[in-house]
Amino acid sequence: MNEIINVTDEEILVGKEDGSTFKVSRSAANYENPKIGDKVKVFETEGQQVISKAQSSTEFTDNLNKVANTVNVINAKETKMNKHLFVWLGAFLFGSLGVDRFMRGQIGLGIVKILFGWLTLGIWALVDWIIALVKVYGSAYHDTEEVTFINGKYSK
Repeated sequence: MNEIINVTDEEILVGKEDGSTFKVSRSAANYENPKIGDKVKVFETEGQQVISKAQSSTEFTDNLNKVANTVNVINAKETKMNKHLFVWLGAFLFGSLGVDRFMRGQIGLGIVKILFGWLTLGIWALVDWIIALVKVYGSAYHDTEEVTFINGKYSK
């Protein structure tokens, strides 16, 4: 990897891996504020040289984690509720009306379940209730009284 050795107002002195050096004009740097010690990549096209700052793997990973965390924070909608109310009122008693889907934050599926759930002869509501029973009273939420949904899906 090449490294910047010296920076002046007009030129940048770059050291190569083999120990040799070369100079490029300051305008050849395609990033702001080149500093001594920066790891750079050198590209040559039609007699012109361009230097670009090389990211270390830790910088790349840090930037990737920042982007991933930002996306999760912006798009995630978390809903918490009492697991007994969800299973017995939402899914069992009013599941055929889509109440369980509305409680989870899945408004579109709740409306579809109201309109077309009767076509399944109650099977859709029964399956949703069984899934809710297994999820909420199974090993995922056995130690808590709340069930958590993230973007309408069970968090565990």
